[in-house]
Amino acid sequence: MTKKPVIILHGWSDTSDSFRHLAARLSEETGRRTDHIWLGDYVSLDDDVRISDLAAALQRAWQSMSLSTEPHTQDVILHSTGGLILRAWMQIYYTEQSRKPPVENVVMLAPANFGSPLAHKGRSVIGRVFKGSSSNKLFETGEKILKGLEMASPFSWRLAERDRFSPNAFSDGGVYCTVIVGNEGYRGIRGMVNENGSDGTVYVSTANLNAAKLHIQVERNDTGTIAISNQQESIGKTAFLILDGYDHSEITGNKKIDMKWLAPILRGLEVSGNTFDGWCSECLLSNQAIHEKYYRRRDKAQHAFQNTIFHVVDDHGYDVSDYAIEFYGDFEEEDDYWANVFNKNISGKTHVYSDNPSYRSFMIDVTSLQRELEDDPQPLRVSLTALPNVEEEGSLVGYRSVGVNEIGHLILDVNALKEFFQPNRSLLITITLPRYQKQELLKLAQFTVL
Repeated sequence: MTKKPVIILHGWSDTSDSFRHLAARLSEETGRRTDHIWLGDYVSLDDDVRISDLAAALQRAWQSMSLSTEPHTQDVILHSTGGLILRAWMQIYYTEQSRKPPVENVVMLAPANFGSPLAHKGRSVIGRVFKGSSSNKLFETGEKILKGLEMASPFSWRLAERDRFSPNAFSDGGVYCTVIVGNEGYRGIRGMVNENGSDGTVYVSTANLNAAKLHIQVERNDTGTIAISNQQESIGKTAFLILDGYDHSEITGNKKIDMKWLAPILRGLEVSGNTFDGWCSECLLSNQAIHEKYYRRRDKAQHAFQNTIFHVVDDHGYDVSDYAIEFYGDFEEEDDYWANVFNKNISGKTHVYSDNPSYRSFMIDVTSLQRELEDDPQPLRVSLTALPNVEEEGSLVGYRSVGVNEIGHLILDVNALKEFFQPNRSLLITITLPRYQKQELLKLAQFTVL
């Protein structure tokens, strides 16, 4: 039986040179041919290039190399932004049931599936730290690609709606995907961009393709009744493995190749319908062991976080851009336990998407949350205040606050907290608010003919 070729796809700001060591080792270990799809040096740094452009370029490259378009005829290894490119490519060109992707096994190395905190650090930081002062592309960072990579981007949300929460390439015996990500930040000067729960470039949680979503609907009534949909888990199982002690660059194997790193890549390339469930379970057990290793440590660098993404809209279908989400316990107490602990120790980095503030990402430290629940399992309340506030004098339209002494708020008991906040994943939450109009906004008067 002829062995499938392996396509290697690099990520943002990179070239296929980074994978020459991996390609050589794969050929040695498996006897497979490895093909590099060259998207061109610096192509990902051109400010006019979009991820959809790279998906189209991938399609042309696939055709120009005369690669088979029959299902399950190739395997793919990719890094970082390559994950979004491959997903967009499969979603655009292989969406029909009769057109399954020509890929069987995919190994994603530190993919930015739900964004990267590096994407909004600024051109000077990105250019200096990652391209070096000698680069002639120092301040050209690929603006449109970085918009798609930004935390809470509408692009990653829409892509997930299509290929994670609808029948997709990863479901029904389609692509067998393994995601491998490190949990160690950069060393040296690159360490200036490290974030807790990341490999220096992507969060562990945003690499994971296994995600969930739910909808919170605030009803149009005097009490502001809140209806919450059941959490919908992503469709199509994917294996997810944390590789302890590796950063975003080391996971490509361009510095060292050892079996701790190579073995899961080889497993990801070899799994089939009969063995994939077992491989997913192995990965889960390994991740749990890592979680336990860092569970009692106060240093949050390797804590498990949830990427909690909010999108707030009104019942007219428009985005709500000016809002604040608050976490607290008993607001009437002077020393509110949850207001202190959650906001100081559990709610981590918050990012408002630069081009549309209705999308926001909250990094929630699930490790610290689980420890707090051991000692003092009080309910957590979540409220939302949006502007314009229709209750304010002079306002003709707007929203009513969801929270203390106004209309209903979300109350999460211990079980709900454990379901709501889970380690190393993304949760997409849509909140729909009723928009109110005061009577004086529009009046009709009877016209009398004299």
